Amino acid sequence: MCKIYRIKPDDPWFEDLDPVQKQWMYESWLGDQIDDAELAKNHAYLLASFSHPEAVQQILGEGNVHASTDEEFEESSNIVRNMNLKALGLQDNPQNTRKRKRQRLVNKE
Repeated sequence: MCKIYRIKPDDPWFEDLDPVQKQWMYESWLGDQIDDAELAKNHAYLLASFSHPEAVQQILGEGNVHASTDEEFEESSNIVRNMNLKALGLQDNPQNTRKRKRQRLVNKE
């Protein structure tokens, strides 16, 4: 705030300032500081990625991503499907599932 208004920290202007406005200005200043720190951190990651890309990936935690096979995905999908059917009171039998019949349009000429 001293830079913006070109006043010193011990200026009486700060004493006469509304407390709500002072809190709002402080929160805005703090938000700017957090944004600047995040920008500096991302810039450091960018510069470091040119010389040590593996280290940057390890820091960012992208190396800990779980990969599954198609069989594991199908198995987990079936488990979720069966749980949903059970919660709705339906069975996982093909005879109980209703199939929608399509209506055929007939041109009458």
